[in-house]
Amino acid sequence: MEANISFTTGDKKSSKFSILKSISEMLWLFGILISIPACHAQTGISVMADPACDVTKGCFSDCSGSQCSFLVTWRSVSSAQIVFEIISVVSSSESWAAIGFSDDRAMGSDSVVACVGSGGVITAESGYTDGRSYRSLSNKNLGLSAVTGSVTGSIMNCSLTRTMFIPGQPEFFSLQQDWHILFARGQASSGNPTKHVQTPVISAAVVDFQSTSTSAGAGVSYPLVKAHGSLMILAWVFVASIGIFVARYMKPLWPDSTLLGTKVWFPIHRICMGTVMTLTVISFIIIFVEVGGYAHNISVAVGSVAYGRFHPILGIIVTILTIVNPVMAMFRCAPDHERRPIFNFAHRLCGISAHVIAALTIIFGTYLEKSQVTGSASGVAIAYIWVFMIVNIILEMYLLIKRRAAAGRSGDIELVTQGARNSLTPEGLRQVEDFAVKCVFGIQILLMFVFALTLLVLLNIG
Repeated sequence: MEANISFTTGDKKSSKFSILKSISEMLWLFGILISIPACHAQTGISVMADPACDVTKGCFSDCSGSQCSFLVTWRSVSSAQIVFEIISVVSSSESWAAIGFSDDRAMGSDSVVACVGSGGVITAESGYTDGRSYRSLSNKNLGLSAVTGSVTGSIMNCSLTRTMFIPGQPEFFSLQQDWHILFARGQASSGNPTKHVQTPVISAAVVDFQSTSTSAGAGVSYPLVKAHGSLMILAWVFVASIGIFVARYMKPLWPDSTLLGTKVWFPIHRICMGTVMTLTVISFIIIFVEVGGYAHNISVAVGSVAYGRFHPILGIIVTILTIVNPVMAMFRCAPDHERRPIFNFAHRLCGISAHVIAALTIIFGTYLEKSQVTGSASGVAIAYIWVFMIVNIILEMYLLIKRRAAAGRSGDIELVTQGARNSLTPEGLRQVEDFAVKCVFGIQILLMFVFALTLLVLLNIG
């Protein structure tokens, strides 16, 4: 038995172009990914910033391990006055940090004391929250005295004395009563606080401000944010990774079989990407309901502002691409049409762009305060992209090497099986490639499932 294989120059160029294109697409992320970890280096306050906590002072913080982004302390100096000190990480000298006193674990109808930085000077004011809106009291200085403070680097220090109780002032709460304590911060404009840029932190239990106990901060739960993130992770980390792999590598598999009236790869790809579109649109609607529109003042984790603020706009781009691509596919021309290569290029570009941007958006999403995840989540998301790239590059290189080896042994030379000498036939080469693709596909499904499951766990237990 003998067979002829003729690898034309065009085939070699096509293979070479294929791997170069895939590698260039993946290396596009390289420059971005190597810079992302740098944004995770957080500036913080040591948990030992005030050793008087639990001794002569009561304390409230968001400490995790040995680092905190804020620390509030109080001590009673008389039956009528309490000294508060607020230490907080801020983004600039034009910032504010505030504490609130609430009868529940939600914002609204709360008495507030705010330290505001402007022009290098720290002032303090009494205020009140109506729903989610803050306003200063008509007498900003009501019940406040001995205000001092400064902003050094990215740390604001503010000390003030607050009167315990003022009769006839219902919006100036009495600290003879126990309250939940809230902490929030944000940017100041001309000495006026603007909307907080981070999710307020609230004490898990009411606080006795005449005691020296330590209270831990607990963030508000955001179930719709969790649902949004979970759907996006499932869609893009798991389902999209399968759909894209199938379209890229599995077209030649099962050439004599059909599924739902077409080649096997096509309905698999279509079901996967249809699922991605459905999950993405649902997730998009959920987050718009949660934030009430477009999030202009997005709440980001300290130290991650530059990256986290890109999450909303990138999410909108991903959603648009996710809808445009299948709509474009509905109006595709016939396979033998002269303009079919244009559609193929546009369809592939749209799909790859959506996948790349979605992956980066998920990473940036882990930096948002409302996600309530630890730094390990962003590490897992970054590792997912690296593993996806590496698996695909290895497969591209393997297939290229196999085809080049076969081409080098043939040209227009016959490959025959004679005695003990075995040569690779076209069918043999195809079987080897099919086996390699199937193996890598199985590995890819397993890895993407592990990454998706890990991110889902980190998101929903945070």
